[in-house]
Amino acid sequence: MCDRIFLIYKEEGMKKGSGLVLSIALSIVFISAGLAFSQETIVTGGAIPDTQNEPEIQWVWGEVVSVDSAGKTVMVMYLDYETDQEKEIAVGVDDKTTYENIKSLDEVKPKDTLSIDYILSADGKNLAKNISAEKPESAIAPIEEAAPVVAEEAVPEGPDVNADTEQ
Repeated sequence: MCDRIFLIYKEEGMKKGSGLVLSIALSIVFISAGLAFSQETIVTGGAIPDTQNEPEIQWVWGEVVSVDSAGKTVMVMYLDYETDQEKEIAVGVDDKTTYENIKSLDEVKPKDTLSIDYILSADGKNLAKNISAEKPESAIAPIEEAAPVVAEEAVPEGPDVNADTEQ
């Protein structure tokens, strides 16, 4: 009987002990997860940059309607995907505007296709950050064709002319 009481006590003690171990393990997991996913901003020797005042970069792709080199603006016709209608937008350039496939706004002509990254400036005008001109396929240098493969000349069958012969 004494052995049976000891055995029951031992089993209940094991249940309590395993519950305690399980509780500690779960606590450690939750604390570790909290530390791993915490998002603390560390500032070292300076102020945090204010990204809320930076204007959002917009994008337009379309055909050039007109170019005003003196006024440093380009008018582009594009498809407004929200309304499914063609619209026009005037975009200005400045000294910080970068160009791809062209050197300046002077090279842009009506009917050219442009991709423009722009912002809305403080004075309410569209200001180009990057202008990329799409070159028509005819303006792209053609890929050089490989020289045609010439079949080797057939060698007549028979005794080898160059073989060493015994005399």
